[in-house]
Amino acid sequence: MKRFHFPTRVGCVVLLTLAACARTGTLSPSGTSAAITANDLRLRLTAFAHDSMMGREAGTIWDYKAAAWVASQFRTLGLRPAGDSGGWFQTVPNVRVRDTSVERAPARNVIAIVPGTDPALRNEYVAISAHNDHIGFRHVAIDHDSLRAFNTVVRPLGADSPPRAATPEEAIRIRHILDSLRAIRPPRPDSVYNGADDDGSGTIALIEIAEAFARGKEKPRRSILLISHTAEEEGLIGSAWYTDHATVPIDSIVAEIDVDMIGRGAATDIKAGGPTYLEVVGLRRLSQEYGDWIEAVNAKEPLPFVFDYEYDAPGHPDQYYCRADHYSYARYGVPSVSLSRGSHMDYHQLTDEPQYIDYPDYARLTRMVFDAALYVANADHRPRLSVPKPVNPHVPCRQ
Repeated sequence: MKRFHFPTRVGCVVLLTLAACARTGTLSPSGTSAAITANDLRLRLTAFAHDSMMGREAGTIWDYKAAAWVASQFRTLGLRPAGDSGGWFQTVPNVRVRDTSVERAPARNVIAIVPGTDPALRNEYVAISAHNDHIGFRHVAIDHDSLRAFNTVVRPLGADSPPRAATPEEAIRIRHILDSLRAIRPPRPDSVYNGADDDGSGTIALIEIAEAFARGKEKPRRSILLISHTAEEEGLIGSAWYTDHATVPIDSIVAEIDVDMIGRGAATDIKAGGPTYLEVVGLRRLSQEYGDWIEAVNAKEPLPFVFDYEYDAPGHPDQYYCRADHYSYARYGVPSVSLSRGSHMDYHQLTDEPQYIDYPDYARLTRMVFDAALYVANADHRPRLSVPKPVNPHVPCRQ
């Protein structure tokens, strides 16, 4: 992919060719299928995690554009808007923009509904969420391949690896990797944090699941609430605002599934990785029954995922339970789960691009989430709480 280093305060029309702008426009469902497929995910993610989105930092014109793109997908699929005043968006105030030279715009959640078919249950909701924002762009470009060669050796988990200089032995390994890449292509200046996996993968899964419900044969009894949060990277601000100001009664949300960084997970990405690797956080914190249901759905998949609960452990130093948007729902007593396939060398790096996504396994997980949401939506009762409902949703989170 050609890399662009854009100045600030200018838009797509000025900076890109018409062809490049078209690649970031609305994909018609006629170009995708009702089924959740690797090809559909690739098509949509390539558009959403494109350079013209400029890294989608919340509160900037770029994430404003990204939210509009998500809304256009929901609209084209014929979903029902469920934002402020019956529109697609919910404005989220007080979102800080780190780069003061970037043009600000209102941060926005995007909310849509697939109406349920059962008159007795359609006013209850199974929520599926992801976040549309990322961390923006750099003003000074660096070489894409040099960064990736360095991270391969020194920072295998990207921003989750401690920053440090390479040892002399590591420098030799980095040089060998880079020499092999230089034999293929020249340096590639890069300045945009595309956020393909974080959380382009979750955002596009949300849209694919919406399409599967809207155009497929399976129709849920309860309604499906699709929420594209903003400002997750600023500390769960978008999801916290949504649950504090929910556009449906918060108690009508019977369960929630959050998907974030679900496009990778191979053994080359993370030590424990492989085709069945899945990090699961929060699943049984409020409802043992909810955990039983999701595990039962997964067990029936053609190749089930192996749920890794390591990061769900109380007191775990990485604090994943408090770092994902699912927590904003759990604090209101909604059985909630965060699903992720883990970190990798491109996490919060300029190199998090669509070309590195594992599309077949990404499609498998997206289908599992669809199946899980459908199961909960069709259940005779909402998942029963196995602990008391939290009394105060605004107390500090505890891992």
